[in-house]
Amino acid sequence: MAALERQNHISDELEEILEKTDSLMDLLRKTDSYRRYQKHLAALREQPEVMEELNAFRRENIEIQFLNGEEEYYEQTEKLQEKYKNILMESVVMDFLSSEQRVCKMMRKLYGRIAEGMSLDISYMEVSEE
Repeated sequence: MAALERQNHISDELEEILEKTDSLMDLLRKTDSYRRYQKHLAALREQPEVMEELNAFRRENIEIQFLNGEEEYYEQTEKLQEKYKNILMESVVMDFLSSEQRVCKMMRKLYGRIAEGMSLDISYMEVSEE
């Protein structure tokens, strides 16, 4: 019976956290940054060919980020930007990327605050230098 009570307690705690998370999401959706992001995303979606090309750029950019070697990274990034410079100069793309960056910064700060507030032992991730 004690196990069932513990499980119900955990469910109650989780339910409260999820309710507060829903409230937080409502607040985030009301921010100017998020509303701009949604507006710019909608404008971008009105031009499917531009969005498709931007998404190709973004996929290639992520692949480059996982390459080894700083020199290779910068070289590949320059080539990628040159390849897609026409699409990157379009105002609808620049507006979208700018608003997306603002939302990502906001989310990164939020995630950082949560991570700082939780005391988790992640020492196993440290690499020892021998």
